[in-house]
Amino acid sequence: MKFSPRLAAFALLVSMAAAFYSCKPKNAATAVAGNAAKAYVAPGKYDEFYNFVSGGFSGQVAVYGIPSGRLLRVIPVFAADPESGYGFSEETKPMLNTAHGYIP
Repeated sequence: MKFSPRLAAFALLVSMAAAFYSCKPKNAATAVAGNAAKAYVAPGKYDEFYNFVSGGFSGQVAVYGIPSGRLLRVIPVFAADPESGYGFSEETKPMLNTAHGYIP
């Protein structure tokens, strides 16, 4: 029996199609809708859990609601942020070590 590249390509295509068809869930639409419904939190409602995530070198802490995944708040810890009122004034500059260039 001779090797036929066309027959091999056709067999490969049929086996790939069968594999992809068998991987699809039986009721994909309701599976996706069911998972989305589990993670949905209506506006004005509270999440069940909260995730406090370190910002690393940014000096911030992020708060995420679980299971909604919403970013609820970014808390500046070691970063100047005018929104929360943490900043520098003429009264606070002498308390800080400005010799090392922390304050411009």
